[in-house]
Amino acid sequence: MPETKKEDKVNNIPEYGFIGAYFTDLSAEAFKDAKDERDHYFRFLDMLCLISIYQNENLPEEALDRVGTLLNDADLMMALEPHEVKPFSAFKRVRYIFAMLLQKGKNALAEGKSVPLSRMFSSGELLEIEALAVIITLAASVNRKYERVFSILQEEKNGVLRPTVGLCHDLGRFFLTDEENDVSLLTDEDSFLNLVVLESSDTRRSGSEMSRQLLFKKLAFAYFHEKRDSLGDLSLCAQYRDEDDPEYICHEDVLYELQNVYGCMTEINETGIIELTGEPGSGRRFLLSLVAGTFSQRLLCVSFRALANLTPDRQKEIIADILLKAVLENNLIYIYDIPSDQGEESSIRRIFSGLQAHIRIFAIGTTKPLSDRFAEGLKGNIYRVEIPEADNKAQLRIWEEAAERAGCIYDESLSLGEIVSKYTMNPGRIFEAVKNTLMLADIAEGGFLIRQEALEEQIRRICSVSFGENAKRIKSPFVWEDLIIEPESEKLLKRVCDRIRFKNRVNDDYGFGKKLPYGRGVSVVLYGPPGTGKTMAAQVLAKELGLDIYRIDLSQISSKYIGETEKNLGAVFDAARNSNAILFFDEADSLFSKRTDVSTSNDKHANAETAYLLQKIEEYSGMSILATNNMQNFDAAFKRRMTYLIPVGIPDEETRKVLWQQSFPPQAPLGADVDFDVLAKAAEMSGSNIKSSAIAAAYMAAAEGRSITMTDIAEAADLECMKTGKMGVKNDILQMMYSG
Repeated sequence: MPETKKEDKVNNIPEYGFIGAYFTDLSAEAFKDAKDERDHYFRFLDMLCLISIYQNENLPEEALDRVGTLLNDADLMMALEPHEVKPFSAFKRVRYIFAMLLQKGKNALAEGKSVPLSRMFSSGELLEIEALAVIITLAASVNRKYERVFSILQEEKNGVLRPTVGLCHDLGRFFLTDEENDVSLLTDEDSFLNLVVLESSDTRRSGSEMSRQLLFKKLAFAYFHEKRDSLGDLSLCAQYRDEDDPEYICHEDVLYELQNVYGCMTEINETGIIELTGEPGSGRRFLLSLVAGTFSQRLLCVSFRALANLTPDRQKEIIADILLKAVLENNLIYIYDIPSDQGEESSIRRIFSGLQAHIRIFAIGTTKPLSDRFAEGLKGNIYRVEIPEADNKAQLRIWEEAAERAGCIYDESLSLGEIVSKYTMNPGRIFEAVKNTLMLADIAEGGFLIRQEALEEQIRRICSVSFGENAKRIKSPFVWEDLIIEPESEKLLKRVCDRIRFKNRVNDDYGFGKKLPYGRGVSVVLYGPPGTGKTMAAQVLAKELGLDIYRIDLSQISSKYIGETEKNLGAVFDAARNSNAILFFDEADSLFSKRTDVSTSNDKHANAETAYLLQKIEEYSGMSILATNNMQNFDAAFKRRMTYLIPVGIPDEETRKVLWQQSFPPQAPLGADVDFDVLAKAAEMSGSNIKSSAIAAAYMAAAEGRSITMTDIAEAADLECMKTGKMGVKNDILQMMYSG
């Protein structure tokens, strides 16, 4: 832009003496407001137009009461004849006026005034001729008088409604040098002016580049009318996030780090990307909105997935709107929903490169750090800031804050300590859970009453995830009374529940959390012969704790291909990361039976798989349960790193009697000869076999429309034993029954 210099003494120019009438008392005093700014620039434009008309018609100043005419044939011939071109004698004076207008705008910005033209001109994105194009385009957009004026200057008989590049060039010559007045600067498609401010024009139909019409994009037009909340088509993939939106700050250290990083980058004019890593709901947007507010900005959140799904032309238009919001409206841009798939790296680089063409700093949100490969070809550095998981004390405060803001109270029987111990929740999920439960709450004296059962139901709904083909959710209909196992095993299972319920008290109140070398999850191995109730035991734990349980069949996700098993296991734990679910690994023998001393490459591969599973179990903050038929498959190192090893063996005689009794519902028509003492003593069977025998006997009786007899049960038990390779027990049962 031209620099402000002391005004040259060019007032004694007779043919341009009228210039003084436009700016009689011009000074560097700041514009009062946007209207004052616009009036001054339009007055400058009027002056340029009058100078142009005067030159075109070659009339003395006193004859300017007649508006110009189109060139007739004689005038055209005169224009084409060789003649001396005299330099514009008032060039320095007009240039000085323009420089003073720019200075008035800078002073207004320094005083914090809203002056959109000056903000655009001070952005560093526009050259002098581009600034003139903006003034001309704005004038044509808000005042119809310029339709007639521009049509005369452009010598169009029918009147051109829009100004052109040629008009801008003609008016620019009165205060810009030939180098500054280069029209190619107005037709560069990659310039900020054409990319962000002006609509593209098809010169193939309208003529040469000089005939290219000047028209604002929608958001640029809204910008000049100070409609800052307007997003236009940008709303398809973006929305504002203001710092006064209610949320709870639980990561003051992260906020300080972000403010420090962004402040330093801004101070030294550094180009780069701030990558904020955290789970959805961890408060990434909220923290960045606070950072933006610190620097008097607004946070504009843009969905990468929504942007990437647009056509290339549409994507370019939306990126242009983002650039306008960032450069002209001082928005901090935050890109979220960024995929971590390596196949998306080129798409990420393309979109980020488009933003970096005119934005020095923007932020991105990821759940885990992106690969360094995606940054190839991008400008500057990537500054990574991680949001850690909120600790239990912070979660307690957030639960209390959420209830207070929602105007509700927790039922007296509801234990927030137990809630925090059982469910690891980030701020976003906590607020959502309280809001959703509020719709089902009872009205009490102190406000809406939230009960624990309803709250936990909403928590499980929020935390529910899909594991695809790798895991299936199983129901948990069983309670302690349904689980008939050895008393010592039942005691250990109940200790598992205590480990979950009182995790908050022990880790935080007692200080043991700081001493844990690995994750804070619980790992359980249930071992014993098939059919003894290992799956039921896992279901009872889930029922007792109110947690969802997912069954992962290790025999299905194990693969003979190197690395494939680890990939499948990684997918399971990635999906489970915020689910608060119990992971039940069934058929663990299929994986652990391969854990041996390393003598071949296959042995090394097998051991790597089990080591990977152990690592993931230790990292998981929830509960992991492994079921195995043979505890010998687990080596000593693995056993030491499990929280609990619980045997679920073949029931003894007394336990078998209870199992036989519970296998028949009260309404089942049992014959008078059914003797549970005999069944318990004669048939050494697992709980699963006993239940199957009872059902099979019931079908035998139902087929003949009679009561269930001892013979039916003996035959059914005999078949169950044969399925497992054991000797039949029918004869033993009947012989014992008749001899007794």
